[in-house]
Amino acid sequence: MTVLATELQTRLCSQCPHGWLNPLAELSPEAQRAIAQERRVKHFPHGAVLAAIGEPITELLCLSSGAAKAVLPERSSQQLLVGLFKPGDVIGLRDLFGERRHTVNVIALEEVTACSIPAELVLEHAHASPNFWLRLVQLLTQQLEHVEGQFFVLQSRSLRERLLALLRVLLQTYGLDEQQRLRCRLPLSELATLLHSSVPAVRRALNALQRAQLLRLQGDYLVVANPQALERLLE
Repeated sequence: MTVLATELQTRLCSQCPHGWLNPLAELSPEAQRAIAQERRVKHFPHGAVLAAIGEPITELLCLSSGAAKAVLPERSSQQLLVGLFKPGDVIGLRDLFGERRHTVNVIALEEVTACSIPAELVLEHAHASPNFWLRLVQLLTQQLEHVEGQFFVLQSRSLRERLLALLRVLLQTYGLDEQQRLRCRLPLSELATLLHSSVPAVRRALNALQRAQLLRLQGDYLVVANPQALERLLE
């Protein structure tokens, strides 16, 4: 469902709570005001497809709440995890300046609210902003160095090693709330999908970490019982 939000209609990208993550916040105030006039707010349920491989990029989706995963299909009908999105991240921005088609499928891990911005409007204003390009290059470099390589490692290790590698990426991406819960809804079935494993096998792996008093699954959320000990294990 798409709705207009009066608060968002007047707020610049640089005034967004997540603006410091967003290259769009580096555009000129005039460009940001033009974007604000055309911006729309979209709501997606858990499991919704936010972007599909091969589709032309007609809009950018900047997450304001929720989480999403970027996946590639494999021959075994499974999905290869290649990225995670959090509030402040922009879906489609990376491919907009390439083939202008999505190169990954993006699926909502939980309910997502995102600002929809016409892609042509971003292209029109981006070329006049050196700071935008600098921030974009910095962002893509960080993704390549600190995140994407780890996702491919997930596919070749034992389940325990894959789980620990995934936990490292999840903690780096989403962090913990005041109750030491991961800031992303991850039911056991979703964890099994991300790890290319079965629900019973993932439950056993989590139970081993719970017996070690490191973390537990509380409903659809991972709760870290001992952040310091878990951090040492993940090093």
